[in-house]
Amino acid sequence: NPLPIIDAGPSVQICIGDTTELVALGGLSYVWSPTDSLSNPTNDSTYAWPTDTTEYFVQVTDSNGCISVDSVTVIVNPLPIVDAGLNRQICINDTTLLTASGGDVYDWTPTLGLLTPTTANTCAHPTDTTMYYVEVTDSNGCVNVDSVLITVNPLPVLTTGIDRQICIGDTTELIATGGDLYSWTPTAELATPANDSTLAWPTDTTNYIVEVTDSNTCVNFDSILV
Repeated sequence: NPLPIIDAGPSVQICIGDTTELVALGGLSYVWSPTDSLSNPTNDSTYAWPTDTTEYFVQVTDSNGCISVDSVTVIVNPLPIVDAGLNRQICINDTTLLTASGGDVYDWTPTLGLLTPTTANTCAHPTDTTMYYVEVTDSNGCVNVDSVLITVNPLPVLTTGIDRQICIGDTTELIATGGDLYSWTPTAELATPANDSTLAWPTDTTNYIVEVTDSNTCVNFDSILV
């Protein structure tokens, strides 16, 4: 009697962690080996989820008791090594650049506040602290995900008090609160324009503007009219 003509199918590629179906034809009984990571090693079809590239052999017996063997290789591709960059902090209303690497196709989520969510690099303009996820697909169709946290800090809440009137030749004290660094302008006729408080003796009505920077390097402005 001739040996059974069997076919275990062509080689297949999967990504690590995925499952593929192996199917053999040509006989009555089937034995697949190695049996590791196989769902039904004595069926004509079985699911396989190897963690490494594996050649599976199937021994097929026909109605005459004749035996043939065929094999199929399951190539296991690694997942792409994805890097979405370091977590960072920005001030509200600012924009930051998100940069990912490791694959060929990129998909950022959530898309709100993103300029180009399907590119490796995209500008982000979140209004609240947001965890961005990037799904990266490589040339083998394997997918991996990484994330980056963008913390959005509020602007400093600063006060300079109410506008005031003085007589020419008099001096008044300007006081600002709400930050760590202060810069008053215009600096003419100011005693200490880099302090939170400064004496002012303008000779004309003047609108003083104070720039305040907090511990997160966020900046806000206020003004006072003398």
